[in-house]
Amino acid sequence: VVSTQSTGHSLSRSVKQLRTNLLDAEVWQPLLQLIRAQDCDLIRTASMTLCNFLIDFSPSKDILLEQEGTIELFSQLVLHPDEEVKLNGLWAMMNITYKANAQLRSKILTHFGIEQILNAVEESRPNLKIKALGLLRNILSDKEEVDRLMMVHGSSVLSTLVPLLSPVMELSEEEQEQVLCVFINIAGGEMSRDLLMAREDLLMCLLEFLCHSNSQLQIAATTCVGQMAVHDERSEGRHAKFRRMGHFAQLQSLLSARPEVSDRAKIALQYFRIE
Repeated sequence: VVSTQSTGHSLSRSVKQLRTNLLDAEVWQPLLQLIRAQDCDLIRTASMTLCNFLIDFSPSKDILLEQEGTIELFSQLVLHPDEEVKLNGLWAMMNITYKANAQLRSKILTHFGIEQILNAVEESRPNLKIKALGLLRNILSDKEEVDRLMMVHGSSVLSTLVPLLSPVMELSEEEQEQVLCVFINIAGGEMSRDLLMAREDLLMCLLEFLCHSNSQLQIAATTCVGQMAVHDERSEGRHAKFRRMGHFAQLQSLLSARPEVSDRAKIALQYFRIE
């Protein structure tokens, strides 16, 4: 059984044509059964293999999600005591939510809510934290839905995420970038921008990342400030605050940075000129 799973795992990581062949063979059906086994080794291998069937371009993804209890099953894996199984559960949920429609995201939140996702984000193990942040980022990817979710869960989301950007937390730069990417998505919501602007500790962190030596973190912070500066009926007040705190001046200084950073700075600065 283990050798069969290993073969399936290797094949599932191959080209799209092989995934189509595996779909025709319905290899995923016995794997779903193995996830329910008591043997932890079987659960690890089966769940890892299924994660590859759930990536965006896999022809198996839609079929798998149509199976009764699939989302509940992967939600339960996130709560598993074994770290590898938990990681695979988060990875699967992250893959499922990538480009998911509103109906699917709503179904996921019914079985694995924002508070549970935030608990996973607070994991001390970086590999679990990064996958949990990716899951949260996907859940908050729809601009219209962001405001609705943040109106209910905004306090919990911000109290969990903002401290992660503090130097005291000593997160890796990869983890910090993922946190910033979540804030970029949150800033897509018109009402949510005001929630972000009310957190001066967040604004100070963003200012520090605009000055960071890592260009990827600079790009993420620049994109986030740009999203928060997007023109709407309350943008004038946000622009004034960014000017007062130094973000506007720092964005201007980035115009002479390397092209990938300066290009993002130009986009962000355009919003300040729309008054």
